[in-house]
Amino acid sequence: MTALRAILGRIVRIVAIVAIFSVAGPLAFAVLILVMVLGAGTPLLELLRDFASLGSVSTLASVAAWLLAFAAMLAAFPPSVMTGAIFALAAVCAGLRAVWMAWCAVAVAIAAIILIGTFYVPDESSAVLLPNLQGAEQMLRAFVALNILALLPTTFCWWLARPLQPARIAA
Repeated sequence: MTALRAILGRIVRIVAIVAIFSVAGPLAFAVLILVMVLGAGTPLLELLRDFASLGSVSTLASVAAWLLAFAAMLAAFPPSVMTGAIFALAAVCAGLRAVWMAWCAVAVAIAAIILIGTFYVPDESSAVLLPNLQGAEQMLRAFVALNILALLPTTFCWWLARPLQPARIAA
């Protein structure tokens, strides 16, 4: 009975860690993108609004920001699920629960998405979001840029999942 309980406890931990990465990852990524865009774009938008005296630009910018946040969350969901699964298996089964393991997991997930986008080209009517990259240089640049962008959301998800990671007990 104790072995069954231990196995079920590990399965529940794995599912919970994947759920945390699947929910918090896209939300954190969308917030990061919005902070970057609004931080750089707000002064320019204010200057444009004051110069051209356009009052309706703020409504359009608000709709565009919400649409950007939704698209960022949608695009970040598959890599977040993959990262959560890789990190959960490594943390629960192998005991690799450090933040660098989460960073390695996100690097593997981003590489997988880039490689899938390289070999699979969806139809025009498909709702699949995959990068369309040609050449090794574009793939490398996208890989590095996406990994840099994913550092903060991955660290946040790792921090949220810390209570679910098994503790090391000194023997």
